[in-house]
Amino acid sequence: MSPVHVVLRSPAEGIPAASLRGVLDIVIDGINITAQAGRTQGLNLLAELGHALGALLRGRASRSTAQLATDGESWELGLEIDGPEVLLSVFRAGPCPEVAVLEKRVLLDELREALEAALEQTLSGRVPVGHRAVLEAARDQLIQKIAKAKPLSRGLVQDRVLIDPTGNLCLQADAAFRLGEAFEEIDEPRVERADLHALLVAGRFTISSGHRELSLKNCQLFLVAERLVWLAEDALDSWQAARPLFRRLHVEGVRLGIRRGPGDGPVALSIALLSSEGAPEKQMTLPDLEPTAFVETIAAYAEALCDRFALHDRQQSKNLRINALIECCEVLKSRLAELKVDDAKTNEEPENFKSYGLPKVELSAKGTWSEGGEMRFMPRWVAAVPHVDLRSTFLYREQLIVGSAREVAALEPRTGDIRWRIQSERAATVATPVGIARIHADGRIRLHDLADGEVRAVTRLQPRSGGGAAGALVNTPGLPRMLLVAEGDRSITAVDLTTGEVRWRHSANRPARFRLRRAGRLVLVSGGDAALLALDVITGEIAWKVRDRLPFSGDIAVHGDSAIALSTSSVGAARLHHIDLWSGQQRWTAYLDDQPVFGENPMISGNSVIVPTQDRRGVGAAAYQLASGELLW
Repeated sequence: MSPVHVVLRSPAEGIPAASLRGVLDIVIDGINITAQAGRTQGLNLLAELGHALGALLRGRASRSTAQLATDGESWELGLEIDGPEVLLSVFRAGPCPEVAVLEKRVLLDELREALEAALEQTLSGRVPVGHRAVLEAARDQLIQKIAKAKPLSRGLVQDRVLIDPTGNLCLQADAAFRLGEAFEEIDEPRVERADLHALLVAGRFTISSGHRELSLKNCQLFLVAERLVWLAEDALDSWQAARPLFRRLHVEGVRLGIRRGPGDGPVALSIALLSSEGAPEKQMTLPDLEPTAFVETIAAYAEALCDRFALHDRQQSKNLRINALIECCEVLKSRLAELKVDDAKTNEEPENFKSYGLPKVELSAKGTWSEGGEMRFMPRWVAAVPHVDLRSTFLYREQLIVGSAREVAALEPRTGDIRWRIQSERAATVATPVGIARIHADGRIRLHDLADGEVRAVTRLQPRSGGGAAGALVNTPGLPRMLLVAEGDRSITAVDLTTGEVRWRHSANRPARFRLRRAGRLVLVSGGDAALLALDVITGEIAWKVRDRLPFSGDIAVHGDSAIALSTSSVGAARLHHIDLWSGQQRWTAYLDDQPVFGENPMISGNSVIVPTQDRRGVGAAAYQLASGELLW
């Protein structure tokens, strides 16, 4: 009697037969290896397995996968040929993979006979409409005569990944990697696939620090590397925001944990091998790991492991799962390099920029509307504008500019009469000294004449990937009239308002969501990273740069010769910086106990700096002394 059975049975009571078309079970030595995957689409899976096994028999592929479940989880059945045997694996893909069966060996002939019998039995009865032709094609794939050839065993090569100790942490992986088309050209270099089946490699994982060492056998190296990168991201965020951290993850019988206290404390990494009951069999804790060295070591280990997969099987260089992990490691290293670099710069000639400073505002106890008679507001006229864009509606030079989804119009403010109207897609509108600037979603900037709305110039820039339009207007005596716009995901571009040409472009090292605040001849730039830049609006060069571990949010207040900026993370600590506007020197820095409100600039009133804050209790405010940074209330 064959030890392999492919059983197609009726669905359970209460489940419509049309929804599942039968339940398929693959039983090997009396064990149902597909039981953990839930209820599967029997007829569809049966046909898919027939075609997959037929491709393996003819040598068109060495591995194949088939979808298993329909219970809301993406389970897969992987087949890999190894001489006269087939290795069966049942696993769940997605962000948190799970391996139920790994490389269960089955004779190739026995699996083919079991599939043939299941197909014949299914076709002998009633088959739902549309399934018979597919099942017959799968049966023909299996029963066709194939020229006898000695099946080739899969190629394996033993290799080691070893990361030199950085910060007293050493990681090592030993495994037998699949040997694929490593030294041949691939026919489809442009095709990228997410193939988790090719990355299920069990090996020995060793972690050591000093004289302490822990070695785990039969460990899923790639899945553990993915979880370690997750922990490294959390550790970097925690260290950057100076907030505590505790997180624990489980992957294939291995428990990984990380904890860190507030401030600049070290990282404690714990790793344990769990038994089938969930109790730890082996465990070790490394308590004093330097955070930046820990992140650097994890990123290097994950990249080296991915390189080994691609080295021995060149097709894995197009594996989306590997590419996603490599991209995460590159982002980690880029963030870490930016935080570790000390490239703060001060302006040695602040007088060249101070002459273009902002006019001083005289504070008065009485406001503009503190005296006067009573007033009431009544509409003079009403205009119906379909799909009006209120962000592009404003009063400018005795004209009421009204933007909508399909057009832009200029109305007479006193009568409501239409002066001009032109067709235009929805876009951000900016009033400039020479007319109206419209910033479209595709990157186009159109300059419209204020008299008749005609287009004077068109500039094409790279569109922003998200966050809407961001920019600043330069209209100061002695300075060229320009529009500063955030272009693409890493550039700031200055567009000449007279000619429509690009005067200069400043590019960052990594993508950022820029926020701009102009102050005289300077424009203050922050992009959610750890640097605050001041660019010369004439040349685009960096006048000064201030760095902090926390990313600058872009919430900046400018008052006289001072710039008040906030650096904060999504949760945790925040800092308030008082910076000399012309030289870039920090006068003081204050820690905030509460989380600032993102998008709200600090407010300066008299000799106080007021910061809007929020927490679980609601919205509040904190006031600091402008001269010293001391907390007032």
